[in-house]
Amino acid sequence: MTVKLFDNSSILEFDATVVSCEKNKKEYDIILDKSAFFPEGGGQPGDSGYIENARISDTKEIKTDEGLVVLHKSDKPIEVGSNVHCRIDEETRLRRMQNHSGEHLLTGIIHGKYGYTNVGFHIGSADTTLDLDGTPTDQQLAECEFIANKAISEDKSITITYPDSETLKNLDYRSKLDLTENVRIVTIDGYDVCACCAPHVSSTGKIGMVKVISHESYKGGTRIHMLCGLDALDDYNKKLANVKAISSALSAKPEKIADAVAKLQEEVANLRKFANEINQQKANEIIESLKKEGEFKNKCVFANSLDRKQLTDIANAGAELAGGIFAIVCGEGENYNYVISSKSVNLRDKSKEINSALGGKGGGSNTMIQGSFNASRQAISSFLENFGG
Repeated sequence: MTVKLFDNSSILEFDATVVSCEKNKKEYDIILDKSAFFPEGGGQPGDSGYIENARISDTKEIKTDEGLVVLHKSDKPIEVGSNVHCRIDEETRLRRMQNHSGEHLLTGIIHGKYGYTNVGFHIGSADTTLDLDGTPTDQQLAECEFIANKAISEDKSITITYPDSETLKNLDYRSKLDLTENVRIVTIDGYDVCACCAPHVSSTGKIGMVKVISHESYKGGTRIHMLCGLDALDDYNKKLANVKAISSALSAKPEKIADAVAKLQEEVANLRKFANEINQQKANEIIESLKKEGEFKNKCVFANSLDRKQLTDIANAGAELAGGIFAIVCGEGENYNYVISSKSVNLRDKSKEINSALGGKGGGSNTMIQGSFNASRQAISSFLENFGG
């Protein structure tokens, strides 16, 4: 069995002996006689770092005939029996511990105040997720977040213990599993007692801060997205940079950008309404022009900026006058949207022929098809107006 040193989370460098080294695809699986590298577990990823000059990308725990061992994923082999110096990636470990300890703190407060239980936890690359079996309100989450950050300012101790079976029977602690022996208990003084296998910071002050980013309904309960410590600071700085950029673009003070965006949205909505009125006028003019022109065999009309409903209205009017087909085409260059209608040609049967000739995609019913063409205006007009010979 690997002697585990990560109960003491301050151990970031240590010496050990290589017990085995086996190639596994492009990596090497290295086992040491002892390790402070935390293997993946409890929702927290495995540690990374170095064994001598070999890069350790991940760490996992596996079961062998001799017991549980920590497997270190290395980019190069190391001689069995050699004594090695090991270094854990300090900042990565710190960030993960801050998020994990922060999650314990927030969950303990939520559980104590409202009785909701943690049924899932994961430290990801973007954020930390916490799954509850209930649905706290926005106000309740904000309240618990505030209490958590107050606890951080109090710098309460976080301790690791292994209670004996008798003590464990009488201990009120949180756990996702029914545990009976060798149970590792993480206690946040005055706020939480929870079974957990992962390393934690030694006091709440080292968490830095707890911030709930968002939450949503999940499997009948609630999934909370949160960040703590340095990760929370990074998230704040990114969002602050975005706020500053928006503030500059809108010529509005940062605290006034929501009002400025609302005003801009209103202006855009008014412009869209005005543009739609102009386009509807264009569509009506095309329809009136068709009616004045009278009946025809095939016809292809080009227009710009019309929406799908306006194109369909024109196509319906054109179908009343066409002895063959009528096409309304909208776009520029060699990218066009089309609606083709007819009362005498089965367009469902002819859509493949039309699309094939004009690099098109689309389909529809016997009387109307719609889609897109990738061809020149001249090619489209020539083919459609001479369709059917």
